[in-house]
Amino acid sequence: MVEHVLQDDRRLVECQILGGERGKSEIERGGCGDPGVPGFGRRSGDRFQHGDVLTFFCQSAFELVGERTITCQHNNQWSGNKPSCVFSCFFNFTAPSGTILSPNYPEEYGNNLNCVWLIISEPGSRIHLLFSDFDLEPQFDWLVVKDEGLSEPTTFGTFSGKDVPSQIASNGHIMRLEFQSDHSNTGKGFNISYTTFGQNECHDPGVPVNGQRYGDQFQLGSSVAFRCDQGFIRTQGSDQVTCIIQEGNVIWSAAVPRCEAPCGGHLTAPTGVLLSPGWPSFYKDSLNCQWVIEAQTDHAVKINFERFQTEVNYDTLEIRDGPSASSQLIGEYHGTQAPHFLISTSNFLFLLFTTDNSRSAAGFSIRYESVKMELDSCLDPGIPVNGGRHGSIFSIGSRVSFTCDLGYTPSDQEPIVCEQNHQWSHALPSCDALCGGYVYGKTGTILSPGYPDFYPNSLNCTWTIEVSHGKGVHLVFHTFHLEENHDYLTITEDGNFFVPVARLTGSVLPPSVKAGLFGNFSAQLRFISDFSMSYEGFNITFSEYDLEPCEDPGVPAYSRRMGFRFRVGDSLAFSCFHGYRLEGDSKITCLGGGRRVWSNTLPRCIAECGASSLGPEGVLLSPNFPSNYDNNHECIYRITTEKGKGIRLRAESFSLQDGDNLKAYLRTTNNCP
Repeated sequence: MVEHVLQDDRRLVECQILGGERGKSEIERGGCGDPGVPGFGRRSGDRFQHGDVLTFFCQSAFELVGERTITCQHNNQWSGNKPSCVFSCFFNFTAPSGTILSPNYPEEYGNNLNCVWLIISEPGSRIHLLFSDFDLEPQFDWLVVKDEGLSEPTTFGTFSGKDVPSQIASNGHIMRLEFQSDHSNTGKGFNISYTTFGQNECHDPGVPVNGQRYGDQFQLGSSVAFRCDQGFIRTQGSDQVTCIIQEGNVIWSAAVPRCEAPCGGHLTAPTGVLLSPGWPSFYKDSLNCQWVIEAQTDHAVKINFERFQTEVNYDTLEIRDGPSASSQLIGEYHGTQAPHFLISTSNFLFLLFTTDNSRSAAGFSIRYESVKMELDSCLDPGIPVNGGRHGSIFSIGSRVSFTCDLGYTPSDQEPIVCEQNHQWSHALPSCDALCGGYVYGKTGTILSPGYPDFYPNSLNCTWTIEVSHGKGVHLVFHTFHLEENHDYLTITEDGNFFVPVARLTGSVLPPSVKAGLFGNFSAQLRFISDFSMSYEGFNITFSEYDLEPCEDPGVPAYSRRMGFRFRVGDSLAFSCFHGYRLEGDSKITCLGGGRRVWSNTLPRCIAECGASSLGPEGVLLSPNFPSNYDNNHECIYRITTEKGKGIRLRAESFSLQDGDNLKAYLRTTNNCP
């Protein structure tokens, strides 16, 4: 527990929760908060009491902007703000290795810059530049790289735009980099690393992304080999490079390879990996990639989905049982709904991956292998996504049946039979969350179409739930995320969607909903989605309940309830704990007539952003406490006391994200509101 006591005749305390400077600050009596340490810098001093002084320093090649020293004053404020460290526009680098950044990187550089950097190595050595990031305004902002270690300086090139330049190796021991920006648009800038090496050796060629290197000797005559990881192919460069002399310069004989996941191919290895283009990054738009996996004769192809995530409905992986686009369709997969594995009935599988021109996702990683076909049985048919399988014997004549998880409907309920030709009688069924339907039973599950993937656009789905005679329906929400306002779920108990029991939208998990009438009861749910954004949707379970008397409505979190009887006419009153505001009706009544329901939904107790307190004691809470607060808050809490009284702040719970601060201010006022 942390306790803060402020004792004098000051009468007003303001507390603010601000997103901004890094680090947590705790206000103690007679001290200032921790101001933090600037990026690319360090600080001397770790005490924050009155009179304490902090001194700031920047790393080599960075310039300090702001006050180098600040002092904690008697008003509990520092004499200045924390300074920042900005990469210098002029610097001579003499270390054997280092990094050159555009000013303010990775944020945008400024206008009208004219920067010069020199890299000076030992005479007889050379310099290697490696560009890891590059983003300048095309044509108008540029970086010039020069070799000045020779009797006749040469220019390697003038670079602009967003294309990352290739590696550069000098012939001399001095390189000059000149950066110039104009008065208009800017960009992210650049991040360049340099190393020095000898005259009779080549620079470190590095290791390809998604690849391996074999060899760590870079002297003249040495060779280094490269290999791409499984699933990647070499798209440029060479599998092996040698350090040679060419036109008097010591260089590598070829470029280092680039390893990328290809868009399509014919795969004949007994085992391997198939990756979406761009893996492990997101795949690109407007793709049309075809793969054929071929196993040897009398073998089948088995694929295992290790990772699968595409844009729901629009980016699809189509898999066919054969060598071409006209072969028997096994399935079309999108979102995250891919099976654990699939097995072909021949020695070929055909895969087609198509994407649209909008959103992309992580893609897929599929491991494939060749498996021997058995003479007296069928291959493992697999298990449907969101389903289960009954039967593990696959000999000729065997039957295997399938079931779906709650809320899902099988595409085919007939068992499959292993036939004399070693093929199953029909394809593996799928388990789908459908758009609407009729559901009867004491319990059940309603899922948005495609759940747990994003639901499709332009839906109009209606579910009818019927329970036992004289019962009502209790709906409990386990997942709920719809596009705010534009996509919504309405619930009615009489088919009238114009006056629903509830209309739900957004991402806040709704409280449980009860609706009921005497007699054969049927409740309806209608889900509407528009043509734009979509999300996970909903997972709702229902159960029947007795309509008499009213059910115990529960107690909202962080509140107290007055009343304990639930008969018709009985009322319950609610009030919130200190620090919370009640949202909704503070009083609800059990209604009579043909149904037993409360007159309103339960209120909620909310911890707000900011509050005022006039009493002798109280509670201050961060927004949404004890859950996490949201981003971009600025909350002001005011505490006013009688003249001559002090104010004690006791932190019962305190946990802020780096970059968020709680600051306390004392203010004396002559006229208390």
